[in-house]
Amino acid sequence: MGKTHLLLALAGATLLVPAARATSVSASGGDGAFGVHADTALLPTLHADADYLRTGSDRGDAKVYGLGLSIAPPTPLLHWSIGARYQYQRTRWGDGGGVQVGASLFVDTPIPLLTVGGYGYYLPPGAAHGRVRHASDYGAQLRLGLTRSIYAWAGYRYMRTSFEGFGTQTLYKGPSLGVSVGF
Repeated sequence: MGKTHLLLALAGATLLVPAARATSVSASGGDGAFGVHADTALLPTLHADADYLRTGSDRGDAKVYGLGLSIAPPTPLLHWSIGARYQYQRTRWGDGGGVQVGASLFVDTPIPLLTVGGYGYYLPPGAAHGRVRHASDYGAQLRLGLTRSIYAWAGYRYMRTSFEGFGTQTLYKGPSLGVSVGF
């Protein structure tokens, strides 16, 4: 079984954990890219997630897989998390990945059902393998609650990776739209 299949199997197993209290699934797209993300609460403050992003040929024809754990304490008005994720990238510049560290912060606005915030992840050189030397992935989002368990968002994402022999390449840069459904 290849690394890609192993990562997908681990992601699927993570989402089937019976102790899960809440799960959400989201889909996003923009500028030639499509992504899916799933998150499940293992404990009230511990979350596991899996994601996949496919970028267009003008952005390296990248397939990016991720599997992570984060701490996200329930707090009013301010929603934050901190964690780590393993990310594997298959691109025209080479394959590789590593463990990224990151955080997110979203704040409720005075406008009902509207939240604003952002996230950022960094893969330092010492935690990378394969052709990947280091990477960053960050973005900002404006979220609108449509129902108690569904929200739509619009934002901006910027994802760059440094590859051995090919320098730093932009895998995604631009607007993104998405919807998230919670169960």
